[in-house]
Amino acid sequence: GWSAEAEQPNAFASFDHEVEQFMAARNIPGGALAVVKDRRLVYARGYGWADRQKQLPVKADSLFRIASISKPITAVSVLRLVEQGKLKLEDHAFDFVKLSPVIPSGKQADPRLARITIRHLLDHTGGWDRDQSFDPMFRSKIICAAVGSPPPADPTAVIRYMLGQPLDFDPGARYAYSNFGYCVLGRVIEKITGQRYETYVEEKILAPIGVKRMRIGATLDGQQAPGEVRYYSPEEAYGESLFPEKPGRVPWPYGAFHLEAMDAHGGWIASAVDLARFAAALDDPAHSPLLKAETLRQMYEPPAPPVSRKPDGSLQD
Repeated sequence: GWSAEAEQPNAFASFDHEVEQFMAARNIPGGALAVVKDRRLVYARGYGWADRQKQLPVKADSLFRIASISKPITAVSVLRLVEQGKLKLEDHAFDFVKLSPVIPSGKQADPRLARITIRHLLDHTGGWDRDQSFDPMFRSKIICAAVGSPPPADPTAVIRYMLGQPLDFDPGARYAYSNFGYCVLGRVIEKITGQRYETYVEEKILAPIGVKRMRIGATLDGQQAPGEVRYYSPEEAYGESLFPEKPGRVPWPYGAFHLEAMDAHGGWIASAVDLARFAAALDDPAHSPLLKAETLRQMYEPPAPPVSRKPDGSLQD
């Protein structure tokens, strides 16, 4: 079963040792582990502190911000719509997400934006390269100023801004990890389903596999979900708050970026047990409660050439 407590903790002493060693070497205050075998949960445990000051321990079902583990959840949501015939992988993303671009004076919108497909977004081949230009999900103040929207920037403001920016490469030409591409996928899901991204995922992806406590996290301190851990950054980093209601310098995890705007690429909070349920639901393609075997095969296949190919056309290692 999926109980959160281990029945034979001694049998898992080696797991405990490895996790504790890993955390100690990196000065990590708290963590959680879930172990799955044959699609069943066999062990789950919390380690260290969920809140150092209050001396609250991490539990097996404590909620953590899961950052980019949000992306597979969005990908499964998109592929489910493809299976239902509501979307095609070769559809152009901005045929669904129709927003007025904010174009800098004297510039023109990049015509290649119209060529970006759903498949490009899923594969991180849309044309944005944060190492070459920037990651707009962390450019809230600049975007609000350009778009004329109140801070912090929401996905609509971010997309309007990016529709006025040049791509870094031709869509489909190469791979470059893109938070923004998955932000756009979240809006595609909303357009097709008529539901908020979070609501659609909770109802159609998570509830059917027994996951009830996952949600989009809240940025600001004091808005944590029940059972959510406290976050600590190395060197206790601070940043300038993006939120008018909490101005000034804030601890980096609590206002220096806008978590809610990152919903589809990095906004979820979950427990290790929740993530184990999600992984188990995809583990056996022949019996997945979420996607058909053929869809899972497509999800895991490499992008089309020339992406990730050697000069002779073979896949890069």
